[in-house]
Amino acid sequence: MNNIPYRHVDVFAPRPLSGNGLAVFPQAGGLSAVLMLRLTQELRQFESIFLTPTAEQDVFNARVFTVDEELPFAGHPILGAGAVLHEAQAPNHDAAAFFLILPAGRVRIDSRRTGQGAYRVAMEQGHPTFDRTLSAGEEVPILDALTLEPKHRDPDLPLEVVSTGLAYLIVPVTPEGLARAQIRSADFENLLAEIGAKFVYVFDAEKREGRTWDNAGTVEDIATGSAAGPAGAYLIRHGAAEAGDVLLLQQGRFLDRPSEMRVEVTHSLSSPSPVIVAGDVQMVGTGVIDATFSDMDA
Repeated sequence: MNNIPYRHVDVFAPRPLSGNGLAVFPQAGGLSAVLMLRLTQELRQFESIFLTPTAEQDVFNARVFTVDEELPFAGHPILGAGAVLHEAQAPNHDAAAFFLILPAGRVRIDSRRTGQGAYRVAMEQGHPTFDRTLSAGEEVPILDALTLEPKHRDPDLPLEVVSTGLAYLIVPVTPEGLARAQIRSADFENLLAEIGAKFVYVFDAEKREGRTWDNAGTVEDIATGSAAGPAGAYLIRHGAAEAGDVLLLQQGRFLDRPSEMRVEVTHSLSSPSPVIVAGDVQMVGTGVIDATFSDMDA
């Protein structure tokens, strides 16, 4: 298949060339999973999202890939897709709403134009689950793998696995711990799997700033929407924030790409869709993949 268009956007970005970059493929019909992965690897974004229309005008199937694998759910690709759909499907409207169908479920996204090539997009992440609180013994190998000592751990908060679509181990740390943290374990993915987590989110709850990486520890993410929802729900659950507030979470400082994620948790964590994550999306560029692919590539 030739002439595959894509849109380059920055998500959780106050201006272009900030926040978390993303490739959005709005016409991905006919692309195989193998080719989606290869294209993501070629563009070397942390994630790419591939959209195909359905019989309903405002509903699209969506698949998200990192350079390593497909994810059932991810935050910043969904928000970036919402802005691209707004630009393409509702160019004469200041606000638009769409639904994406991902392996993890159906997600509503609401977009509002805020300027030339700029949008604020919000998504419903749904009901958070608090899957596991780690014991003192279980904390030790996790802290070791992150090159952290007990003094770097926030003593007032637990290490806990939380999900709003993708399970994160929230590791509460001091400011020194946040700066020091790095994955130094060849077996970190299996270590997380044993406690039911997909990724780790090292989190300074007081300053509301976090960090995460791929599980090899080689690539740090600039802004992680799928972690923002769990982090916001975690703050509410443990009394570190008030329900109903808009929480501003920071990420990307250590990569010189400071990003801001907005999280709102409704007054009841038991309501059907209590977690809303929002961020600013900036249009950066347009591209076309026009190579001819062999059967092996596709």
